[in-house]
Amino acid sequence: MNLKRLLACKVVLIYLVNPPEEFAGGIAVSDPEVVEKEGRKFVAGISPEGLNDWVSGLRISVAYDQIAHLIEFDSEEEFLERSEQAMAGYGGKPVH
Repeated sequence: MNLKRLLACKVVLIYLVNPPEEFAGGIAVSDPEVVEKEGRKFVAGISPEGLNDWVSGLRISVAYDQIAHLIEFDSEEEFLERSEQAMAGYGGKPVH
């Protein structure tokens, strides 16, 4: 992954390698940054405020080596709009 590009976007939707069912819809991270904790890399940031989720507004981290792929958004608004479209169109899984 290109770290400079990751740090330039406003929100990333991260999909995990072999996720548990509750995370199959991805994990959203606002203001992402790559940090190192105890020798391991993580994508850290804030759970977007606009989500109807108990973690909204909290700091979250995802282990870098557990990322299968990600989707980049230029703004929280774009992320929320597209998430709503996906939910309406598919009856899909919620984004965490």
